[in-house]
Amino acid sequence: MSETVHLPKALARRLERIAEIARMSPEAIATTAIKERVDYLEWKEKAIAEGQADLNAGRLTTTERLRAELVKQRSQRASKRKKAA
Repeated sequence: MSETVHLPKALARRLERIAEIARMSPEAIATTAIKERVDYLEWKEKAIAEGQADLNAGRLTTTERLRAELVKQRSQRASKRKKAA
């Protein structure tokens, strides 16, 4: 893969303007932006794969069961607060 990235002129101008304001090089901003996006996409794909594996293994729950569990947790937290007060 090439280390050169070709940007549309409008995006390149925006990058140059913000680099000047931020007192950073356009390359540093672009590198950070690309790294953060790649990190996110890797996380997303891993999360999707894990979710699909759960589905394939039959590890799932219904919305009704999830809501009931949330109500239970909220109730437990509320009773802890009352005891602490």
